[in-house]
Amino acid sequence: MTKKGLSSFVDNILKDFKVYGPVKKDGFSVYEKISASKELNLLHIPSHLSPKKYLLPHKETLLRFRLGEEHEAEQDIFAEEQILFGIHPCDIHAIKLTDRVFAYGTPDANYLKRREKTIIIGSECMPDKFCFCKSVNTSNIESGFDLFLHEIKRGYLIRIGTDKGKELLLKYTKIRKATLKEISKLADFKNKKEQSFSIKLDIDPSHLPLLYAGSYNSPIWERIGNICYGCGSCNLVCPTCYCFDVRDEVSSNLKSGERYRVWDGCLLEDFAKVSGGHNFRKTKAERLRHRFNRKSQYQADKFGGLFCVGCGRCSRACLVNINIAEITNELVKEQEGDRKS
Repeated sequence: MTKKGLSSFVDNILKDFKVYGPVKKDGFSVYEKISASKELNLLHIPSHLSPKKYLLPHKETLLRFRLGEEHEAEQDIFAEEQILFGIHPCDIHAIKLTDRVFAYGTPDANYLKRREKTIIIGSECMPDKFCFCKSVNTSNIESGFDLFLHEIKRGYLIRIGTDKGKELLLKYTKIRKATLKEISKLADFKNKKEQSFSIKLDIDPSHLPLLYAGSYNSPIWERIGNICYGCGSCNLVCPTCYCFDVRDEVSSNLKSGERYRVWDGCLLEDFAKVSGGHNFRKTKAERLRHRFNRKSQYQADKFGGLFCVGCGRCSRACLVNINIAEITNELVKEQEGDRKS
C-alpha cells in the first residue's frame, strides 16, 4: 500500500468507525480520537499513556440501581465499535496480557465486550533510550492484531492477522501482493531496530521470576524507596496495570445510584489500607518491591507471561528517574556478587 493509499484507507474507515491513534500534541505523542488521516503520527516513540484506556476506561459505570421497596440493579455495559490505529508491538503484547486477566475466572463482561468490538491495527516503531522490549521478547509481534503495518521506502507492507482485518482492507482500500524485494525490506528494518537499543537487561527474561523471588530482602528496595515520591505515575502509564477501585455513588434523593470503577495503583499509600487503618505495605520501599515483583514474578506465575513489556513508560514518567531496567540489572549484579561471596 502506498502512503497515499494509507491516507485514503484511514479516511474511508473514519466514515464508519471511531478511530483512535497517535497524534502529536505539545511535542509529545498521545492517543486520541482522530477525524482525518493527516492527524496520525505513526513515527512515534511510545506515547505517555498506552491505548489501554480505550479498553479499560479510567472511570467506568458497572451497574445502575434503584433503592426503595422495589429496588433493583441493572448491569451497565457500554461498548461500541472502534479501531485502535498505530499500536506498537509492545502495546499489542500488553493487550494480549490484559485479555488473559479479564477472561480469567469470572469473565469481566465490560472489558471483554469492548475488546470484542475493537479492531487493532499495529505499526512498527524504533526504540528510544528507555525502550528495552527486545530484552523481554516483545519487540516483534505475531498475533493479537487484525492488521499490522511495516513502513518501507514508498509505502507500507501489511500483515493480515485476522479475517476481520482482511475484510476491512477489501472493503475500504485496494491492495496488491508484495514483491520479494519489498518483503526483504522487513529483515533490513528488523536488523536496524535490533541494533538500536541503548539499554538491555543483563538476564534472560525466563529467569526474571527467580531473580525477583531471590531479591525480596535486597537493600535496593529501601534505597529507591527513599527517593520515590509514591505518586503512582508508573501505575498510571503502564499498559499492563489494571487494578481498580469500586465505588458506589447514591443520588441526593437517595432513590437511585450507580456503581463504578476507577483506576487505582499499588504505589499509592491507600492502596493496601484496610479497616482500622492497617496498611499491608506501609512504606514506599514495600510498595515498589511489590510492583516490581508483580511485573516480573507474581503475574508470570499466575498467567504464564511477564507483565513488563519493556515499553519504558514508567521510567520516562518517573520524576526521580527510577528505571525498571537499571534496577533489574542492579539486582542481577547483587545476586552474582552474593554467589561469588
